[in-house]
Amino acid sequence: MEMFRVLQVVRPMQGGMRRHVLDLIHGLREVGLTVTVACPQEMRGERELQGVSSVPLEIIDSVSPMKDMLAVRQLVKLLRDQPFDLVHLHGAKAGLVGRIALRSLPTPPPCVYTVHNQVLPRGGLVKRVLNTLERRLAPETDRVIAVSRRLEQDVVARHGIPPWRAVTIHNGVDHAALLPREHARQILGCEDSDRLIIGAIGRMVAEKGFSTLLEAFTILLARGVDAELVLIGDGPLLSDYQRQAGKIGPARVRFLGEVPQARRLLSGLDIVVQPSHAEGLGLVPIEAMLAGCPVIASDVGGLPEVVVHGRTGLLVPPQEAVALADALQLLLQKADWRIRLGQAGQRRAEEHFTRTAMIEATLREYRSVIAKRQGVFL
Repeated sequence: MEMFRVLQVVRPMQGGMRRHVLDLIHGLREVGLTVTVACPQEMRGERELQGVSSVPLEIIDSVSPMKDMLAVRQLVKLLRDQPFDLVHLHGAKAGLVGRIALRSLPTPPPCVYTVHNQVLPRGGLVKRVLNTLERRLAPETDRVIAVSRRLEQDVVARHGIPPWRAVTIHNGVDHAALLPREHARQILGCEDSDRLIIGAIGRMVAEKGFSTLLEAFTILLARGVDAELVLIGDGPLLSDYQRQAGKIGPARVRFLGEVPQARRLLSGLDIVVQPSHAEGLGLVPIEAMLAGCPVIASDVGGLPEVVVHGRTGLLVPPQEAVALADALQLLLQKADWRIRLGQAGQRRAEEHFTRTAMIEATLREYRSVIAKRQGVFL
């Protein structure tokens, strides 16, 4: 059993990144690692972190030089006061704050940095400064973990990370206990047992592409296709999307807001859509595939590494409502293809995107960087 002492450094998190990090923390503890989480005070009392050792770190998501330097000083003190075998940083802000703190130590522990989201093109003064910082901190990074091969390529190209220090570890999830189909459809609000339901789950933010999905659904209805659309999730653009949906008709589009354990409702959906404009990898398509539900996703970021076009689902160009409407209509009208894609997707998810595989791959990288610091090459 491993006896590593690992510090996980996180900033405020939502959505897939939050679920990924929490799964990783609990999975590492299950295999015997001593895990401490440095996170904002409000996160320490959350149910998912009960029983996990944690320390306060006032790190925020936005750029604030004064608050960021305060977080650096807090982290430096923590690392001087407590011995850790490895520090694992999650997301760009924790990556910057954590590596600046590590540079202040005479003998810093090994550093692993996970990139969860798409590395966007740099532009403007602030982004140029951040990009320069990333390149200067690259030598301080023992390993960069990207959640998709596309992200790994971006990090190497944009941030100056040597290719041999970067690795892809796909997100992994376990099977969920799905609700019986009729029960799920009741919760989803579907009263017509014959009507097909299209679903999407995610944060109501621009990059998730829900506006494109609503536009595509409007096109579908204009073509005479009989279906309903259910959107699950909360976020700053929820009211905007509700206004957009109001032009379609409340009987055909429903917003359920934030639903705990929303993946249990996947049994009530006929098609799951991930219409993102940008995506690191995407947990929702993996969960839908595990549930045997066919997926239509944008051909962007790491999504093509999850959905194999024509074999386990369909890919469409991002932000193209007509192409998305065409793909939806095709699957809505071909029940046999929905079944075939759903079954193939389930097999692929079970083979390539398991929580166990994610934990084991992360542990291998921990062993490698710790051994290298000790002069041992695995």
